Amino acid sequence: MKSILQSYVEKEIWLLIRDKWYFATIIGVVDDLLWFKHRTHNKETEEDTLWEMVVKISEVIAIDKVVSMMSRKPDVFMSRLLETDNTTNNHQQEHEK
Repeated sequence: MKSILQSYVEKEIWLLIRDKWYFATIIGVVDDLLWFKHRTHNKETEEDTLWEMVVKISEVIAIDKVVSMMSRKPDVFMSRLLETDNTTNNHQQEHEK
């Protein structure tokens, strides 16, 4: 995992750390630590805050280099996938008639 993370230094990537996704820019990978920055958006104030975090590499569960995504919330993501699948199936069935 360390070598994969090192290949994304100064690039944006989705990181699943513990049970939360972060759209992050990796700053560095040193020893067993990952240093990255990410932005959060406050809906009430409409302000973004830039955070820097350092975590143990062992806490990184997954990475995803897909930049654009409907949602990282599993329930929203699955419902959108089902909608897309239903639309595709309905479209295919219309062509088969």
